[in-house]
Amino acid sequence: MADKRQQRRIKRRLMVRYGERELTQSGFTGDVSTSGLFIISSSLPRLDTRLHIQLFVEPERCVFFEGEVRRHKLVPAELRTIERGGFGVRLLSPREVLSSALDQELRVPHFELNYRTRTAFQQAYEREFRMGAAFVSTTQQLPRDAQAVLSLVLEFSGQVVELEAQVVQVFPPQEGSEAVVGLALLFTDRTRAESLLRPWLGQG
Repeated sequence: MADKRQQRRIKRRLMVRYGERELTQSGFTGDVSTSGLFIISSSLPRLDTRLHIQLFVEPERCVFFEGEVRRHKLVPAELRTIERGGFGVRLLSPREVLSSALDQELRVPHFELNYRTRTAFQQAYEREFRMGAAFVSTTQQLPRDAQAVLSLVLEFSGQVVELEAQVVQVFPPQEGSEAVVGLALLFTDRTRAESLLRPWLGQG
């Protein structure tokens, strides 16, 4: 099969650190190009794994990338003194990285609660928010532990407070409720939620 890689590859030994979440692995490149790297390693990440990569172009100068594992190179044990195995990584463009991040953000369910008056907001705060929780009704079917974003629209002040939350309880729909379920949400960062909500409790 013809090699479809069009970018010129340069043999270059550069230090690299990498990992799926943290930069826990280190090694050296076998070759580099403007679109990818070959990393010498006996430990091969799964194909299509996305990696964070720190490439040292000079001892005191590095650049960061995200990339996907596209190929493995396996070398028999008896040949490893003359040839090194490893894996090839395709470097992702800024557009690909940003598109992926935005796509993940858009997949997180968003809920909105509106408060026309300060009094209505104060009542909701005393009933739910001060406990670090909120209750919403929705037709979305979410499992327990699902992540969500809750937007509190404070119409009386023209402000919107967004809080990250987690589903901690799912209440099944009541008969005749057109599949509307109840979700109990727990704020991911209760301290942050408190600091954002308390300023709007006053009578000003």
